[in-house]
Amino acid sequence: MRGNGSQSNDPHARFDASDDDDFDLLDDLADDETRAPNARQRAQQRGYRPRYAKPRRRPASEREGAFNALLWLLDGATGVVEELRHNDLGLPEDFWVHAAAARKESLMALRAVLDDWIDEDDAPSPPEADPPKRRGGINGINIDF
Repeated sequence: MRGNGSQSNDPHARFDASDDDDFDLLDDLADDETRAPNARQRAQQRGYRPRYAKPRRRPASEREGAFNALLWLLDGATGVVEELRHNDLGLPEDFWVHAAAARKESLMALRAVLDDWIDEDDAPSPPEADPPKRRGGINGINIDF
């Protein structure tokens, strides 16, 4: 047999299924029972128990007071906001007086816009035109019984 699987040097030779009746690729792939068990399956069969003791470590969900990264970040962000609220950032007192007045003015402007929108919604709508009255019955013929 040559390295490419052919029996001879003939370039026109075709594979003959009768030469090797034992070989069937689909049967090998479909038959899982003939595979040798792997190490995990062999360990399960013989009741393997590890030699080391169970670790004392527990997941964070089972420990009280475990570190929580989200709470840590939230605490840090809260601290930064509080620091900025109570720190003058090196700016003069007049700046802060005018900043507070500007904030108050902007809130009053927003309130005026909201009040206007509310008044528009509460305004009575113009009366709608009455729909044309239908003459009774089918094709304008009134049938009274």
